Amino acid sequence: MKREGIESWDLAYDGKQDLHETEDGCKLYYEMRGESGPVVTFVSTIYVVSTAWRNFTGSLVDGHRLLTYDLRNQGASESKPADFARHADDLRSLLDGLGIEKTYLVGTSISTLICRDFAVAHPDRVAGLVLVGPPLSPKGSSRRRRIAKSWLNALETGGPRALFDLIYPLVFGEKAIAEGGSGAYLALRERFLAMNSTAQLAANLREALEADDKAELLERIPAPTLLLSGDDDFSTTESTLRNVAGLLKSAAVEIIEECGHLPYFERPDDFQDAISRFVASVEGGGFPETFVPRAAGALV
Repeated sequence: MKREGIESWDLAYDGKQDLHETEDGCKLYYEMRGESGPVVTFVSTIYVVSTAWRNFTGSLVDGHRLLTYDLRNQGASESKPADFARHADDLRSLLDGLGIEKTYLVGTSISTLICRDFAVAHPDRVAGLVLVGPPLSPKGSSRRRRIAKSWLNALETGGPRALFDLIYPLVFGEKAIAEGGSGAYLALRERFLAMNSTAQLAANLREALEADDKAELLERIPAPTLLLSGDDDFSTTESTLRNVAGLLKSAAVEIIEECGHLPYFERPDDFQDAISRFVASVEGGGFPETFVPRAAGALV
């Protein structure tokens, strides 16, 4: 993760892009890329806008159709108040509008809860789930909520820059921080401040505080699920992921070594490879037996 690479990221919005309007009148920005193959939908977390995914899915777009979109109160989507549960409804509305009957869902961090809620409400529309750095825990939401409260407090007292300084050493792994140095830090901070407004960050952090882990909901998800994480992820552990996998009907765990909470930033090739292998194994009808995790992960 070098400064030069970060500064070359394409984050620009296409001003000609049509917006999808949900039932309550919220306009969502979205992009579709790829010519053929299964649809893979990326449900962005609070801090990652839809255009950023172009930079982490360059090889995955071959053989897959990729849908990315901004959550309400994010990026080029409209800022419209709602509770956390509304995000799953927005996703359904967007898929309906685009005529997508079934998709793979990729969620990261807090957006893994959006994917969970959607998979419970609409199991027939989910081909598979990839949950990246999920803050889900069978032990409840207390830890995640305390962290979210500290982040919201940093935002309210010091603005987006203070929030970035708080989360930077948490979400990025030790190797990425050491190798990137101050150059990567400054480049990432510049991108973070450019992508996120105070109002949007505050709205989404407050919504995240409303979310409940509800581990028992996982037992109602029939879709094949890959739990993907870095081994230096502050929000979860391999043992927690295996406990979560035990609640799912069909699941595998893969751990990317020397990687933090954001493998798509730190190890984009490994991130794309894991998704590609997962989709191929599900499409082939043999998941999880045909899915072979790399690095420290193993079949569950």
